[in-house]
Amino acid sequence: MQIIFTTFNARYSHTALALRCLRANLGALRDQSEIVEFDNCLSPQTAAEKLLERNPDILLFSIYIWNLTVISETVTILRTLRPELKIIIGGPEVSYEHDDLSLFKNADHLICGEGEEIIEAVCTDLLAGKTLPKVIAGPVANLKNIIPPYEEYTDEDIAHRRIYVETSRGCPSKCQYCLSALENGVRFFPLETLFPMFGKLIERGARIFKFIDRSFNANTAHAAAILRFFLENRCDGMMLHLEWEPHRLPKELKQLLAEAPDGFIQLEVGVQTFTPEVAARIDRKLDAKTVENNIRSLSAMPSVHLHADLIAGLPGETLESLATGFDRLHACGPHEIQLGILKKLRGAPIAQHDTTFEMFYHTAPPYDVLQTSTMCFLELQAIRRFARFWDITVNNGRFPHSAPLIWKNQPSVFGAFMHWTDWLYEETHATAGFTPGRLGRLLSRFLTEELGLNASDVSRAIEQDLDAPAAGTNGMERQTRRKE
Repeated sequence: MQIIFTTFNARYSHTALALRCLRANLGALRDQSEIVEFDNCLSPQTAAEKLLERNPDILLFSIYIWNLTVISETVTILRTLRPELKIIIGGPEVSYEHDDLSLFKNADHLICGEGEEIIEAVCTDLLAGKTLPKVIAGPVANLKNIIPPYEEYTDEDIAHRRIYVETSRGCPSKCQYCLSALENGVRFFPLETLFPMFGKLIERGARIFKFIDRSFNANTAHAAAILRFFLENRCDGMMLHLEWEPHRLPKELKQLLAEAPDGFIQLEVGVQTFTPEVAARIDRKLDAKTVENNIRSLSAMPSVHLHADLIAGLPGETLESLATGFDRLHACGPHEIQLGILKKLRGAPIAQHDTTFEMFYHTAPPYDVLQTSTMCFLELQAIRRFARFWDITVNNGRFPHSAPLIWKNQPSVFGAFMHWTDWLYEETHATAGFTPGRLGRLLSRFLTEELGLNASDVSRAIEQDLDAPAAGTNGMERQTRRKE
């Protein structure tokens, strides 16, 4: 093949929508191209071998925070073995502040921005031997004119992998930790174009749709039309995963969610902080009462599995304010709480607080914050462990009867669970490698020996949990959010 679109996904079950968007818009060159995807467990040497076996003239890599390192190593090998090979890179991780990256130096060209409207011309010129600038600016695509990528999903993708779709680009918010803060407004794909393609995916067997729209409910009429389409075309096993702006729950959307069958919707709601001054500092809207009321309403719907996010390490956030926010969120009843650590994405405006709040970040991906003026390194390390243990004790649904005993009759869920976190780490000096049985035995010891709970009651709860299948998310594989 003359042209190969490639990347490393976090795992095999993921697919790279960006590659499919580009190939779908390659025009006359499409049949001279293919998509080759790897996952992060593959070595750079093996990836280079598989790519060179195809003897391409042009290689295009899609770069994200989770694959920068492995792609950089792969490109170094390719550049050594095939110096004449044209290597193009693009994606959010290399579109900003890229001059210091060895990957940028080893690549022939960088496409910044959206590439659908220029990809055919770029590849045509390179195959013709024309000289192009190192950095090529991709224009903001007219979503009415570009070809959606859904015919690029193979039968294997539909049978075994996650189907990503998008109906809009951009975000109405300008949160400083996110690259969407650099974009202007929200653009929408024409639904009359998307619905026939979605219908064909359903006919081919697609059942789980992961929408990557930044705020699916930003436009009520648009969101309502999509929900109606999938409700009218629903099949057994169908589920939609949507990112949901927590301040917006208009009656029309609430009614459509209520009409959906049990487990039909998985919502990811980004709360991020309940601390007003922190929210204002990072340009994030916060009406706490509205957020709490909406999360309570959504959590009570049988059709909805609600995943809510908080971010630790925001400028000015303290351990105490984070704990208060966690307790407020937990009281609203979401099915999962993901406590993430702030990441400094290249180009994100959050960098403006580095000096004032003494923000120190890891210099390698994923650029986690290490310390701030209001949250020391040791506190952030404890929060990392808290987040990991909350995932394996609570979020995964393995201990629905025994996990709540950790905070039963305690003034703070966060404080009580931090007690479990500290005890578990002190006992094991590990954050991974826990089988359900081992974790259950440790939890039993903690509840009886450390908290002094009745041994019979604890044993009964643990046995009930371990004898039952773990509660899942209706077939949708949970993933930790990168907020790329």
